[in-house]
Amino acid sequence: MEIVPGLHWVERIWDTKVYLLLDGEDAIVVDAAMPGRAPAVLQHLESLGRPPSAIKEIWLTHGDIDHMGSTAALQEASGARVVAHEADVPLIEGQADRALGPVLLAAPAQRLFNGAVNHLLRYRPARVERTVRDGDHLGDWQVIHVPGHTAGSACFYHPGRRIAIVGDALNHRRGRLGAPPLTFSVDMAQAYASIRRLADLDIEICCFGHGPPLLAGVRQRIRAMADSLPRP
Repeated sequence: MEIVPGLHWVERIWDTKVYLLLDGEDAIVVDAAMPGRAPAVLQHLESLGRPPSAIKEIWLTHGDIDHMGSTAALQEASGARVVAHEADVPLIEGQADRALGPVLLAAPAQRLFNGAVNHLLRYRPARVERTVRDGDHLGDWQVIHVPGHTAGSACFYHPGRRIAIVGDALNHRRGRLGAPPLTFSVDMAQAYASIRRLADLDIEICCFGHGPPLLAGVRQRIRAMADSLPRP
């Protein structure tokens, strides 16, 4: 599905949104969904008349398996360079387990729970070839660090076109905006601060990791949500 010219959403992937940025014959994949989703991405790209080698970069909003699980497969198929915030590189490269949020469990039980979840969330690690920080630029796109869900969550923002791809810093379900889930977010105070930061951006089109893109009244809705969040 074409959201706006040059920005596509791979509709056949239902669990996590994967986006394609097209520039001439080249393509950038933003997030890579769960393991096993690479064929759907490549089929969508083929439907647009582009081979796997058209993918020049894979940008990851963060290091959760449902956003980067097919990164290694896409990297192998295309030779693309993987780009991610430096704080989530250990997750993407398989050097660290995913920390969960402050669930209401005693510390030993939480460690056991974390270990069980990480055992289930197996994936093939990818190789990150470019790390980014807040304020870095990827062509016309700007990296906005939005920690809280993970330490290295990133939003990709195009100020000229007023497009933001926010990953899990925000979600859009059943017509409502939401914060990332407490159980799977490492720091909710940071997550709320990140939403307030997004509310300060001039956004006309917002693309989420979960839920359909928002194309109208975006800035006002994010601001209203940010104003309703708990303050430190």
